[in-house]
Amino acid sequence: MKNPYLSKLYTYPCAGTGGHTNSVRIYGNGINESASWNGYAEDWDTITFDSPFTLEGGKTYNYVIITGSCPQIHHTPALQTETGWLNCTSFVDANGKEYDDWIPAIRLWRE
Repeated sequence: MKNPYLSKLYTYPCAGTGGHTNSVRIYGNGINESASWNGYAEDWDTITFDSPFTLEGGKTYNYVIITGSCPQIHHTPALQTETGWLNCTSFVDANGKEYDDWIPAIRLWRE
């Protein structure tokens, strides 16, 4: 059985770029976890949280992701995944333009 704790966030980069997440914060329902990028090292497109944590089904959590370079984007205000929904209320690109239908392509890892 896999460990139920989330420990990493992977960002899918656009081809030929260093698209990555600079920082992430997941909060709500008793969770307040943050992590930051460690630069272009061995696992540069993955951020590891200091303390693994669990997100419970049926609860809503908020997230703030600060991206760098060019991550892949889902062009939709809501995205159903295998384990729940991701919703976009605001995405501001590097030029300051705001969108309400851009979700960075990420994956939360359990180990």
